[in-house]
Amino acid sequence: MEQRCISVSALSSGSHVLHFADGSTYETDLVIAADGIKSVLREFVSRQPTSLAYSNSVAYRSILLPEALKAVKTNIMRPLCWIGKNKHIITYPVQANQKIEKINVVFFSTDATVPIGTVNVPLPWAKPTSQDELLHEYSGLGEDANIILKEMRNPSKWYLHFLHPPLSSYVRQRVVLVGDALLSNNPQAALEAYDSIRVARANMVQKMSTIMGDIVEGRGPGGRTMSQIRGQLKGIWHPIWHYDLKGEVKRAVTNAYGLRGVL
Repeated sequence: MEQRCISVSALSSGSHVLHFADGSTYETDLVIAADGIKSVLREFVSRQPTSLAYSNSVAYRSILLPEALKAVKTNIMRPLCWIGKNKHIITYPVQANQKIEKINVVFFSTDATVPIGTVNVPLPWAKPTSQDELLHEYSGLGEDANIILKEMRNPSKWYLHFLHPPLSSYVRQRVVLVGDALLSNNPQAALEAYDSIRVARANMVQKMSTIMGDIVEGRGPGGRTMSQIRGQLKGIWHPIWHYDLKGEVKRAVTNAYGLRGVL
Protein backbone atom coordinates (compact mmCIF):
# COMPACT_ATOMS: atom_id res chain seq x y z
CA MET A 1 0.00 0.00 0.00
CA GLU A 2 1.43 3.36 -1.03
CA GLN A 3 -0.26 5.93 1.18
CA ARG A 4 1.05 9.17 2.66
CA CYS A 5 -0.30 9.91 6.12
CA ILE A 6 -0.91 13.61 6.74
CA SER A 7 -2.48 13.61 10.22
CA VAL A 8 -4.03 11.57 13.03
CA SER A 9 -7.08 12.28 15.17
CA ALA A 10 -8.35 10.68 18.38
CA LEU A 11 -11.81 9.18 18.93
CA SER A 12 -13.71 9.12 22.21
CA SER A 13 -13.41 5.31 22.19
CA GLY A 14 -9.62 5.58 22.55
CA SER A 15 -8.97 4.55 18.96
CA HIS A 16 -7.34 6.80 16.38
CA VAL A 17 -8.04 7.71 12.78
CA LEU A 18 -5.24 8.09 10.27
CA HIS A 19 -5.87 10.60 7.49
CA PHE A 20 -4.13 10.12 4.14
CA ALA A 21 -3.28 12.51 1.32
CA ASP A 22 -5.77 10.91 -1.07
CA GLY A 23 -8.65 11.66 1.32
CA SER A 24 -8.99 8.12 2.69
CA THR A 25 -8.97 7.30 6.41
CA TYR A 26 -8.20 4.26 8.55
CA GLU A 27 -9.32 3.59 12.12
CA THR A 28 -6.99 1.66 14.42
CA ASP A 29 -6.49 0.84 18.09
CA LEU A 30 -2.75 1.54 18.02
CA VAL A 31 -0.58 3.76 15.80
CA ILE A 32 3.13 2.92 15.43
CA ALA A 33 4.61 5.99 13.77
CA ALA A 34 7.70 5.01 11.80
CA ASP A 35 7.40 7.76 9.19
CA GLY A 36 10.97 9.01 9.29
CA ILE A 37 12.76 12.22 10.17
CA LYS A 38 10.06 14.31 8.49
CA SER A 39 7.32 12.60 10.54
CA VAL A 40 3.88 14.22 10.37
CA LEU A 41 2.76 12.27 13.44
CA ARG A 42 5.53 13.59 15.69
CA GLU A 43 3.65 16.82 16.39
CA PHE A 44 0.63 14.86 17.61
CA VAL A 45 2.86 13.13 20.14
CA SER A 46 4.75 16.28 21.17
CA ARG A 47 1.56 18.44 21.29
CA GLN A 48 3.47 21.29 19.64
CA PRO A 49 5.35 22.02 16.42
CA THR A 50 8.71 20.26 16.21
CA SER A 51 11.63 21.44 14.16
CA LEU A 52 14.50 19.80 12.35
CA ALA A 53 17.73 21.72 12.71
CA TYR A 54 20.64 21.67 10.29
CA SER A 55 23.57 20.22 12.21
CA ASN A 56 26.07 22.36 10.25
CA SER A 57 27.53 19.09 8.95
CA VAL A 58 27.44 17.57 5.49
CA ALA A 59 28.26 14.03 4.41
CA TYR A 60 29.58 13.05 1.00
CA ARG A 61 28.79 9.41 0.28
CA SER A 62 29.88 6.80 -2.22
CA ILE A 63 30.12 3.02 -2.63
CA LEU A 64 33.41 1.79 -4.08
CA LEU A 65 34.86 -1.55 -5.16
CA PRO A 66 37.75 -2.85 -3.02
CA GLU A 67 39.81 -3.33 -6.21
CA ALA A 68 39.68 0.42 -6.82
CA LEU A 69 41.36 1.10 -3.46
CA LYS A 70 44.29 -1.30 -3.66
CA ALA A 71 46.73 1.62 -3.51
CA VAL A 72 45.43 2.67 -0.08
CA LYS A 73 48.16 1.82 2.43
CA THR A 74 45.80 1.51 5.40
CA ASN A 75 43.86 -1.75 5.72
CA ILE A 76 40.66 -0.65 4.00
CA MET A 77 39.01 -4.03 4.63
CA ARG A 78 38.15 -3.12 8.22
CA PRO A 79 36.10 -0.24 9.67
CA LEU A 80 38.17 2.94 9.81
CA CYS A 81 37.86 6.56 10.90
CA TRP A 82 40.27 9.18 9.58
CA ILE A 83 40.23 12.40 11.60
CA GLY A 84 41.04 16.02 10.77
CA LYS A 85 40.15 19.55 11.81
CA ASN A 86 36.36 19.90 11.38
CA LYS A 87 36.42 16.86 9.08
CA HIS A 88 36.48 13.09 9.39
CA ILE A 89 36.13 10.08 7.11
CA ILE A 90 34.34 6.80 7.81
CA THR A 91 34.96 3.72 5.66
CA TYR A 92 33.78 0.18 6.23
CA PRO A 93 33.39 -2.98 4.14
CA VAL A 94 29.95 -4.20 3.05
CA GLN A 95 29.58 -7.95 3.01
CA ALA A 96 27.34 -9.98 0.70
CA ASN A 97 27.31 -13.70 -0.06
CA GLN A 98 29.88 -14.20 2.73
CA LYS A 99 32.48 -12.00 1.07
CA ILE A 100 33.31 -8.31 1.03
CA GLU A 101 32.01 -6.83 -2.20
CA LYS A 102 31.89 -3.06 -1.61
CA ILE A 103 33.44 -0.35 0.56
CA ASN A 104 31.07 2.26 1.96
CA VAL A 105 32.75 5.69 2.12
CA VAL A 106 31.46 8.78 3.95
CA PHE A 107 33.35 12.08 4.14
CA PHE A 108 32.04 14.43 6.84
CA SER A 109 32.63 18.18 7.07
CA THR A 110 31.39 20.62 9.73
CA ASP A 111 31.11 24.39 9.85
CA ALA A 112 31.73 25.03 13.54
CA THR A 113 31.60 28.82 13.20
CA VAL A 114 27.81 29.18 13.37
CA PRO A 115 25.30 28.04 16.03
CA ILE A 116 23.18 24.98 15.27
CA GLY A 117 19.75 25.93 13.96
CA THR A 118 20.75 29.27 12.45
CA VAL A 119 21.24 28.02 8.88
CA ASN A 120 18.27 27.00 6.74
CA VAL A 121 19.07 24.57 3.94
CA PRO A 122 16.65 24.44 1.01
CA LEU A 123 15.36 21.07 -0.15
CA PRO A 124 16.48 18.57 -1.26
CA TRP A 125 18.77 17.68 1.64
CA ALA A 126 20.38 14.87 -0.34
CA LYS A 127 21.53 15.36 -3.91
CA PRO A 128 24.28 14.45 -6.38
CA THR A 129 27.38 16.61 -6.33
CA SER A 130 30.59 16.94 -8.29
CA GLN A 131 33.90 15.26 -7.64
CA ASP A 132 35.54 18.69 -8.01
CA GLU A 133 33.63 19.98 -4.96
CA LEU A 134 34.78 16.95 -3.00
CA LEU A 135 38.43 17.36 -4.00
CA HIS A 136 38.34 21.05 -3.06
CA GLU A 137 36.66 20.44 0.29
CA TYR A 138 39.08 17.72 1.40
CA SER A 139 42.42 18.78 -0.06
CA GLY A 140 45.37 18.13 2.23
CA LEU A 141 43.99 15.15 4.16
CA GLY A 142 46.79 12.82 3.13
CA GLU A 143 47.69 10.26 0.50
CA ASP A 144 45.12 7.59 1.42
CA ALA A 145 42.30 10.13 1.51
CA ASN A 146 43.33 11.47 -1.90
CA ILE A 147 43.25 7.98 -3.42
CA ILE A 148 39.72 7.44 -2.11
CA LEU A 149 38.58 10.89 -3.25
CA LYS A 150 39.77 10.29 -6.81
CA GLU A 151 37.65 7.12 -6.99
CA MET A 152 34.49 8.94 -5.81
CA ARG A 153 33.41 10.00 -9.28
CA ASN A 154 29.66 10.28 -8.56
CA PRO A 155 29.29 11.23 -4.89
CA SER A 156 26.07 12.29 -3.19
CA LYS A 157 25.90 15.16 -0.71
CA TRP A 158 23.73 14.96 2.42
CA TYR A 159 22.89 17.95 4.62
CA LEU A 160 22.58 16.33 8.05
CA HIS A 161 19.59 17.35 10.16
CA PHE A 162 18.34 16.24 13.54
CA LEU A 163 15.47 16.95 15.92
CA HIS A 164 16.39 19.96 18.02
CA PRO A 165 15.56 20.10 20.87
CA PRO A 166 14.94 16.35 21.47
CA LEU A 167 11.52 15.09 22.53
CA SER A 168 10.73 14.40 26.18
CA SER A 169 8.23 11.64 25.30
CA TYR A 170 7.62 9.25 22.40
CA VAL A 171 4.05 8.36 23.37
CA ARG A 172 0.72 10.15 23.47
CA GLN A 173 -2.49 8.22 23.99
CA ARG A 174 -2.08 5.20 21.68
CA VAL A 175 0.33 6.79 19.23
CA VAL A 176 3.99 5.84 19.62
CA LEU A 177 7.09 6.97 17.74
CA VAL A 178 9.52 4.12 17.05
CA GLY A 179 12.42 2.74 17.20
CA ASP A 180 11.32 -0.44 18.78
CA ALA A 181 7.85 -1.09 20.25
CA LEU A 182 6.42 -3.08 23.11
CA LEU A 183 3.11 -4.54 21.98
CA SER A 184 0.65 -6.45 24.15
CA ASN A 185 -3.02 -6.95 24.86
CA ASN A 186 -2.66 -4.04 27.31
CA PRO A 187 -1.48 -1.36 24.89
CA GLN A 188 -1.42 1.59 27.30
CA ALA A 189 0.74 -0.20 29.87
CA ALA A 190 3.10 -1.37 27.13
CA LEU A 191 3.38 2.12 25.68
CA GLU A 192 4.15 3.63 29.06
CA ALA A 193 6.83 0.99 29.66
CA TYR A 194 8.33 1.70 26.25
CA ASP A 195 8.34 5.45 26.87
CA SER A 196 9.96 5.11 30.31
CA ILE A 197 12.96 3.35 28.78
CA ARG A 198 13.34 4.42 25.18
CA VAL A 199 13.39 8.23 25.49
CA ALA A 200 16.41 8.53 27.78
CA ARG A 201 18.41 5.98 25.79
CA ALA A 202 17.65 7.43 22.35
CA ASN A 203 18.38 10.98 23.48
CA MET A 204 21.65 9.78 25.02
CA VAL A 205 22.72 8.24 21.70
CA GLN A 206 21.91 11.47 19.85
CA LYS A 207 23.84 13.57 22.38
CA MET A 208 26.88 11.27 22.44
CA SER A 209 26.96 11.11 18.63
CA THR A 210 27.28 14.90 18.55
CA ILE A 211 29.99 14.84 21.21
CA MET A 212 31.92 12.15 19.33
CA GLY A 213 31.75 14.19 16.13
CA ASP A 214 33.22 17.17 17.98
CA ILE A 215 36.03 15.03 19.40
CA VAL A 216 37.15 13.39 16.14
CA GLU A 217 37.03 16.71 14.29
CA GLY A 218 39.28 18.40 16.86
CA ARG A 219 36.64 20.35 18.80
CA GLY A 220 36.59 18.20 21.94
CA PRO A 221 37.17 19.94 25.31
CA GLY A 222 40.14 17.67 26.04
CA GLY A 223 42.28 18.80 23.12
CA ARG A 224 42.99 17.72 19.54
CA THR A 225 46.27 15.80 19.65
CA MET A 226 46.05 12.09 18.86
CA SER A 227 46.61 11.07 22.48
CA GLN A 228 44.03 13.59 23.70
CA ILE A 229 41.45 12.45 21.15
CA ARG A 230 42.12 8.81 22.02
CA GLY A 231 41.62 9.57 25.71
CA GLN A 232 38.32 11.36 25.11
CA LEU A 233 37.00 8.50 22.98
CA LYS A 234 37.98 5.79 25.45
CA GLY A 235 34.84 4.16 26.80
CA ILE A 236 32.51 6.67 25.15
CA TRP A 237 30.28 3.91 23.74
CA HIS A 238 30.30 1.57 26.73
CA PRO A 239 26.59 2.39 27.31
CA ILE A 240 25.92 0.89 23.86
CA TRP A 241 28.42 -1.96 23.69
CA HIS A 242 27.81 -3.14 27.26
CA TYR A 243 24.09 -2.43 27.44
CA ASP A 244 22.10 -4.69 29.77
CA LEU A 245 19.37 -5.57 27.27
CA LYS A 246 17.97 -8.43 29.36
CA GLY A 247 17.73 -6.16 32.40
CA GLU A 248 16.00 -3.48 30.35
CA VAL A 249 13.44 -5.97 29.00
CA LYS A 250 12.80 -7.19 32.55
CA ARG A 251 12.21 -3.64 33.79
CA ALA A 252 9.86 -2.94 30.87
CA VAL A 253 7.83 -6.10 31.52
CA THR A 254 7.67 -5.28 35.23
CA ASN A 255 6.46 -1.75 34.44
CA ALA A 256 3.79 -3.09 32.10
CA TYR A 257 2.54 -6.12 34.03
CA GLY A 258 4.02 -6.04 37.54
CA LEU A 259 6.15 -8.78 39.00
CA ARG A 260 3.74 -11.45 37.77
CA GLY A 261 4.77 -10.69 34.21
CA VAL A 262 8.46 -11.44 34.83
CA LEU A 263 9.39 -14.98 33.86
